[in-house]
Amino acid sequence: MTHDTRYAFRDHRLFETPHAGAEGTLLFGADDASLFTIDDMTRAVLARWRDEPAIDLASVPEADREVLQALHDARLLVPAEHQRPPARAPYDPARIPLGTLVLEAAQACNLRCTYCYAGGGSYGGAARLMDPELSRRAARYLVESSGERENVTLVLFGGEPLLNLPAIEAAVVEAETAARERGKTVTVSMTTNGTRFTPEVLAFLRAHPISLSLSIDGPPDLHDANRRFAGSGAGTYEAIMAGLAELREHLQRPPAARVTLTPEQWQRAPEVFDHVAAMGFLEVGIAPVSPVNAKMLPTPEQERTLLEGFAQIAARFAQKAVVGELLPFSNLLDVLARLHVGQVKDVACGAGLGYLAIDSEGRFYLCHRMAGMDHFRVGDIDHGIDHAGIAERLAEQAAPRQDACSRCWARSLCAGGCHHDNHIREKDLGLQPGGMCDFIRGWLEICIRAYAQVRREADERLLAFLARRAQG
Repeated sequence: MTHDTRYAFRDHRLFETPHAGAEGTLLFGADDASLFTIDDMTRAVLARWRDEPAIDLASVPEADREVLQALHDARLLVPAEHQRPPARAPYDPARIPLGTLVLEAAQACNLRCTYCYAGGGSYGGAARLMDPELSRRAARYLVESSGERENVTLVLFGGEPLLNLPAIEAAVVEAETAARERGKTVTVSMTTNGTRFTPEVLAFLRAHPISLSLSIDGPPDLHDANRRFAGSGAGTYEAIMAGLAELREHLQRPPAARVTLTPEQWQRAPEVFDHVAAMGFLEVGIAPVSPVNAKMLPTPEQERTLLEGFAQIAARFAQKAVVGELLPFSNLLDVLARLHVGQVKDVACGAGLGYLAIDSEGRFYLCHRMAGMDHFRVGDIDHGIDHAGIAERLAEQAAPRQDACSRCWARSLCAGGCHHDNHIREKDLGLQPGGMCDFIRGWLEICIRAYAQVRREADERLLAFLARRAQG
């Protein structure tokens, strides 16, 4: 650091913690997701100098200069002309080979969940199943379009994918064959409602390494209020418990759990987590419902209630981590892993950037949630991927929040939020951009505080686990 250069602070955020002294304040770097604990002296120096547009070190007292040097070494104090990193050029979708393909094997479902964004599984059209020959072509297309990637991922989805076992079998066998021919590794995952574990399905799952995610929304009263059989309207909790028992008997690896809660249920988030985690799931993720209609939009009070519940789970996570136990809360684990390795999000998700969905007719969509939405159709298996269309749609999604995101301290961990939810809120429901921002920032602050405690007190094995998770 030379004294003839003017310096300024990069964008950062301070978080107070209950701990005193050196561990009383967290300093988060907004551009690179860096995190430090700082002592009272460093905080005092920050207070004196952080708002200066250009710091002349020659005029800084020696004691302050030593602290500023440390902050420079941490990349938080930089030459004033580099205070704001240049805007990153948009990614070119054509230069990113396909890495993940979501196969809408069954655009049909035997359930009618109250919050379904897929119109009962059919995504706005008539219920239909993918032809096995098309699923085979799609699986091979994934592998052959993956360029230099060593690993590809095939996601089996619906509706309820297990309504179409022939297409699933054809896709998995073809993906495994194509990957083997090209010296690649294929990972297969499937999301299921847990009611279709027939003997034939169980035999197939035993024969192929498929990672399962099972949808379950908590205790019987809550789950059955959300997830009901089509036709009879009966709750599905007992059927899922029976299916889970079948899985335990036939498969060694437990499934993950996917929980969806409506705003009036958010006050029960800790109870739901405990109920589902006690069943032995590999991980438990809790998703606030996508607001498919205005009735599902939360109030600020409901958002605060959910954040309080998540904070309770995060606090218990940190407590258990100190004694070497892992609480399987995937919402938290995902963010902690990124914080641990300083993994910055340049884009909200991979939609259109190596990640696509294909529907039962062979049409490509920006992501699985947007299947059936003509505006987000980006090619088909016969004519290939419309990379220019992807670039246009991504730019269109980013435009309304570009300025706000560039000023947000959480940008390196969020990058704009879910494209589908943003579209529903802003286009279908006519809301202003940024409706999810306060909640997202609140959640990320909870994660940052939890990580600081885990980093300070947890067993090194947990930190190694977080590093492996970040690497995928």
